[in-house]
Amino acid sequence: MNKRIVIIIILISLSSLVLGDWLSIGPNGGQIYCGAISSDSSPVIYVAPTNYPTPLFKTFDRGQNWTNTSSTLSSYPYTMKVDPGNRDVVYTIISSRCYKTTNGGASWNQYTIQSNTYFQSLTMNPLNNQVLFAGGYAWDGSYWHPAVARSTNGGENWTVVDTDTASNSYNYSVAIDPVDTTIIYAGGYANARSAFYKSTDRGETWTRYEFPMNVSSVYSLHVSPLDHNIVLAGAVSGVMRSTDAGETWTRQSSYSYNYSMHAVPNEPNVIYTGSYTTVCRSDDTGRTWISSGTGILGNTVRCVLVDPQNNGTVYCGTKAGMFKSTDYGASWQEINNGIVVGKIPVVSLMPTDPHTVYIEFIDNAIFKSTDDGNTWQRQPEILNCGNVCNICFDWSNPQRLWMFEGSG
Repeated sequence: MNKRIVIIIILISLSSLVLGDWLSIGPNGGQIYCGAISSDSSPVIYVAPTNYPTPLFKTFDRGQNWTNTSSTLSSYPYTMKVDPGNRDVVYTIISSRCYKTTNGGASWNQYTIQSNTYFQSLTMNPLNNQVLFAGGYAWDGSYWHPAVARSTNGGENWTVVDTDTASNSYNYSVAIDPVDTTIIYAGGYANARSAFYKSTDRGETWTRYEFPMNVSSVYSLHVSPLDHNIVLAGAVSGVMRSTDAGETWTRQSSYSYNYSMHAVPNEPNVIYTGSYTTVCRSDDTGRTWISSGTGILGNTVRCVLVDPQNNGTVYCGTKAGMFKSTDYGASWQEINNGIVVGKIPVVSLMPTDPHTVYIEFIDNAIFKSTDDGNTWQRQPEILNCGNVCNICFDWSNPQRLWMFEGSG
């Protein structure tokens, strides 16, 4: 055959491959950064991963199946809130912008909070769903200052107020008193210490209160609806508890990185907080805490959600995906069917069996498939010191694998 004809055939074949559609074949899961759950009897759950651009996943059957909404965000959101009066209205915050969907994530409206700001938390007035507060920090041209933004028209317009004049300081969390909604709380890091702020005039002015010890950045806040004088602050190195609306504090746990804290709606003495590798539970409004049981895979539990109707049901998101417990956190099951956003930097085919493939799922595990990727099996943990950057086979014995990871 003429060499020119052979080259043309090869080019045509390659172009058909390039133009062909790609099908995601898993494994299921991926890093979940934040989420929100509606308050109705058959709730819809929304979660967002850390991919760019960022898809929004939702489930109508409490995590059995997830669907990808038809639109994406430019980056992953730091926080998410569902309007309690309308499950299709969802708010997210990305840096200096508020994004709002009124159709369950099919499309988004974008509103600028204020230039040179960075917001990471969001709460809604339980008595007026048009009033929102966001916690973050603002740039004054030289330094970052902790700030809180307020919207009174459903996120369309915002007013930003500094909670402190401290330089290079930050707010990471915000909460509203569910009984007296003129009281707003914010937490973060200022003057090289944990920072806690309180406003009694809807965020117009702020007072700082000190913890008895430095527990580093305050990432989550919760005000008890049973007694609104009980305030919990989840920080890098523990949970602080106040019984006098934030004036004095005691440390109640030493579990680290409490990124997300929520109470069970119909059992508000039960509170969950996401720690670094687990979910912790308190049954006495934050006095004592226990670590949850087995079944959670991956680390950095940033997302914790509680079911509005089933008291014992709680959800969490990690770098490996979404997990669900129906027994108050005693045991967990993976619920990632339809969530396919894993970051896969390594794919290695076994030389003696092209149907067998090994992959590295970043921040999760090594997975193996023996049927061309139709099904995947999680492999045992090998080391706990970094992601794998290459997988090689010994040609003299293909059952022997060599794996290279970040530490050697």
